[in-house]
Amino acid sequence: MTERRTLYLHIGVHRTATTAIQATMFRNWSRLRDQGYLYPLGVERHIGAFNNIFSGEMTTRQVARTVLARAESHPVPIHTVIMSDEDVSMRRDISVLRDFADYFDVKVIFAMRRQDLWLESWWAQNVKGQWDRRYCHMSWPEFMANRADFHWIDYERYIRHIEAVFGPGSVLPYVFERGQMPDGPIAAFCRQFGYEDFASLERAGGENISLTPEMSEFVRHLPFIDAPMDLRLRLISMAEAVDRDIRAQNPVTLMIPHEGRVTIMEEYAPGNRAIARRFFGRDDLFLDPLPEATASVIQPALPALPATLMHRLVGPFMAAMIEHSKK
Repeated sequence: MTERRTLYLHIGVHRTATTAIQATMFRNWSRLRDQGYLYPLGVERHIGAFNNIFSGEMTTRQVARTVLARAESHPVPIHTVIMSDEDVSMRRDISVLRDFADYFDVKVIFAMRRQDLWLESWWAQNVKGQWDRRYCHMSWPEFMANRADFHWIDYERYIRHIEAVFGPGSVLPYVFERGQMPDGPIAAFCRQFGYEDFASLERAGGENISLTPEMSEFVRHLPFIDAPMDLRLRLISMAEAVDRDIRAQNPVTLMIPHEGRVTIMEEYAPGNRAIARRFFGRDDLFLDPLPEATASVIQPALPALPATLMHRLVGPFMAAMIEHSKK
């Protein structure tokens, strides 16, 4: 009887180098496959497969059988399968995925970024990427007032939910913090499924950086979400071009004042402490200190004077649009 393969489900969270991880896994498909690690279905991100499951268009068993058949079709023995889609972590209930365990030994890879920094980055990504009408035009104060919507960054609670689906010991959490990833985020991810030859992998994907607060506030008022995807990506590229100049003038990206940051982290402190003790044998989950009380912060806002708005944002954005049209 063939030994059961292990399926690693990388389900998030967002803003933890997921795009770069997925692109790197895809680019190195052959190298990984030849060593028994299969990144299946010929895609960078497995969002389609998971969306089909959650929408009911396919069952988990159907997807599992397809993936298993792919694993068995290769001339080299496949012992490990990795699938990745960070949007899975947004689901309040992932019990529909339980049937994967009938075909594989399932482990769930779950990266954790400090909640205050994650919230700042997540707002900026929502207004830049504009995939969700609930949040893509939402102001920063409104976003923070609705932060309970982002239930998955209550890491202790969400890990308990995953374990309720796949059993104790099924979750492999790691901390997305520079000092806790000495070899970088790709290496930190690879170590979760036992792959140590990460230095040989060809990197791909680049950085999906957030826009600065000022540029984010400008883009928040634009209807990127109504554009076809190819046009939307070009518009985002134009905004990023303008943002590089804004960032050079004012590199401050922190938006939460010190007192508010302390309050947020106090809300998550009990859960974070429980995770730290259980998985890492310490009291503190995140080791980097909070920014000093004197650290500069900036509230997302447009320039008050129309002439300044045109000079700093509208004019440069139109110039970037013209430059893109030439290409």
